[in-house]
Parts: sequence; structure tokens; C-alpha cells
Amino acid sequence: MGTEEHHTPASVDTGAAGQVGVIDVERLVEELRGRAAAMRAAGGLGGDLDLGAIPVSGPDRPRVTFNPGLGYSTKPVVGPVITGVKKTTLRMLFHVLDGLAREADTAVGALWNRADEAERRLAAAEGVGTSLAAEITAREGVQADVASLATRLADLEETLRGLQVAPRLARLERSTRAAPPPSAEAAPSAPPAPPVLRMDYERFEDRFRPETAVTAHQRRYAEILADAGRVVDVGCGRGELVAMLRERGVDAYGYELEPDFVTLAAERGLPVAQGDGIAHVAGLPAGSVGGVVASHVVEHLEPAEVLRLVEGAAEALRPGGILIMETPNPESLVAGSVNFHRDLTHRRPIHPDTLAFLCETAGFVDIEVLRLSPVTAPDLLPEPPEDAADAAFLTGVIGRLNSLLYGFQDYAVIARLP
Repeated sequence: MGTEEHHTPASVDTGAAGQVGVIDVERLVEELRGRAAAMRAAGGLGGDLDLGAIPVSGPDRPRVTFNPGLGYSTKPVVGPVITGVKKTTLRMLFHVLDGLAREADTAVGALWNRADEAERRLAAAEGVGTSLAAEITAREGVQADVASLATRLADLEETLRGLQVAPRLARLERSTRAAPPPSAEAAPSAPPAPPVLRMDYERFEDRFRPETAVTAHQRRYAEILADAGRVVDVGCGRGELVAMLRERGVDAYGYELEPDFVTLAAERGLPVAQGDGIAHVAGLPAGSVGGVVASHVVEHLEPAEVLRLVEGAAEALRPGGILIMETPNPESLVAGSVNFHRDLTHRRPIHPDTLAFLCETAGFVDIEVLRLSPVTAPDLLPEPPEDAADAAFLTGVIGRLNSLLYGFQDYAVIARLP
């Protein structure tokens, strides 16, 4: 019974060559009758015994049928005997074997249908996978477009920042508000007002003292003032030091005359007031601050104002307080005679010995001069070859010339109160 294999009941003994041996027919019949009765009681069998051919289904799927042709034998001599036994057995077992064949065929059909359903589901899943792959590709394309747009926006922001549109508009608005309307009642003999220097100082600083360079210098000041308590930065510019100190938890604030810098600091959330920082320091209560900083301020002042700044800081600082002043270094001829005059608001360079002396006479101790901004090697005079005549002498001369011409471009005086 089956499409590929034939199963022999346990009661039939077959030899190695397929020869039929001793068959206990009575035992086999009784066993099969019992099984048939049980299957009829369960409603699994019915119909009359019929040894006719059972038609096989079409080629759409394998079919399981009972083949009565198994009851014939062509073996010589014993063939008729075997045929008679098989026919008798098959007539008795037809209902059992035919029922089993039908049930097997039903199971095969169910499995065949499930296989068809599985194939359909697999095809549907492949279609969904294709749709998902297309959607993923589309989303990746959208993400790439978003990233490209973000890059273009960043480039546009950088371009706008370079154009300084907001500061220019703010300056234009302030200048419009500040310009007094012409008065017909003004006395014709009134002296003309002195000209006001309207210089785009914010852009000037961006070009010649960029934030990166200023931050590099002032980072060490932030470390020195980390435990100073309250610190005031006179002429704080863009507020680089104020920002670094506040990031370290220091109560720092700034004073600045240039309105564009004050506006920029406000946009960054920094406490910077517009006004005369030197006058502010001079008016502070004695011992009310732990640090006073004036970076690139004293070169803009008259001598009396420099002295007022130093003496005011000595009065406002608490014991152990720190005064830091950074300015261009006239020890370098390039810094003091060339670069210094790039800024129209510079008055005169101050020698480090002079600034240190002013701190000393104001009562400061532990005064240190810190030289900054060394000139890099490509801009220095080259040393002579080692095999040149008088190479050692020339090396010394060139070293002194480099120190005089291309010495440190800036210096800072760091002074402490006792």
C-alpha cells in the first residue's frame, strides 16, 4: 500500500529474496478482523469488498490507493498457491487496506494543500520583503537628502556668520538712533563736535585676534583664577575668559566699552556690562573681588589711566588677590613697531619692566612676567650651515637678531597681593 513503499503486516513472514514463507492465516485474519471491527465502530470503514481497480487521481498531486494487483504471483510451481492465498487474504482485508489507503490519501492531500499554502505564504513574504527593501532604500535616500541639507545649512550659517550680518544691522540701527536730527535753532557759531571713531572693531578683532588665539592665551588665566572667587574682566571683548571661568564655577563678569561685544556677550548669556571698566574697578569696595583681568587694555590707555587701573585693582582685591594684565610685547621690534600700529586705537606700547614696576609700587608682590606668542620657525632668520666659516659666531648673531626682531609677541604681568 502506497506510492513508493509496500508495508507487509507483522503476521506475514517474508524471506530475504521476497519469497513467502510460512503464513499463519488464521492468526492474521483474526487480527485484521479485530482491527476492522474497531474501525467500523469508529465509522472509519464501509462498503462492499471489491477487487476491481481503484482509479488513480490526476497528476496535480500524488494519490494513495489500494492496488488489488498485489494478489497475483507469477512464480513457477508455487505461483497458483501464492495467488490463491493472496486473493483470499486480500478479500478478507480489502475493507481494512482500502480504508487505510483512503485515510493515507486524505492525509497526503492535506499535506499537499499545506505545502501549497506554505508556498503562497512564502511568495507573499518574499513580496513583503521586496516592499520592505524598497522602503528601506527610499528612507536611506531621504536620510541622505536630510544629511546633505544639514551640511548645506551649516555652510550657509558659516557664510552668514562670516558676513557679520547681525552685528552690521545692529550697528546701523544704533548709529541711526544715535544720530541727532538737524536743529534749525542751533547756534551757527557752535564749535563742531569732535569726530567719533566708528570702526568695525568686532570684525577687526575677528581677523587679527581670533577667538581661538585669545582662548589659548586665556586658558591659563582661567586655571590661575580657578579659586579666586569673584573676578572682573576689564575690557573683556567677546567674553572668552568670562565664559571659561563661569564653566569652572567662578563668579566672573565683564566690562566692555564696545557695544557690539556687549551685544554678542548677551546673546551668549554672559554677564557683561557696557561701561568704563577702569572706573568700575576703582569704585569697588575694598577687598570685594579675588581677581582683576585686563587683557590687551593698557596699550589703549594714557599713562594716568594705566596707573589708575593698577592702583584701583590693588584696592579692590582681597588679600591674596590676583591682577593679570596682557599686552603687546615691545621687546620684539616686529610686535612693538610693526604689528602694534595695526590697531588705530592703540596709544603706546608698555615695556614689561615698566608694568611690573607699577604693580610693585602699588603693593603687589610675587610679580611674574609671562611672555607669550612666540614666532614660529618659518618666520625666523635661518641659522647658517654647520660647515660654514665662523658658523658658531654667526649662529649666535642670528639668535640675538631673532630674539630682537621676532621675540615673543605678547606678555602678561601676573601680580598678587600679600
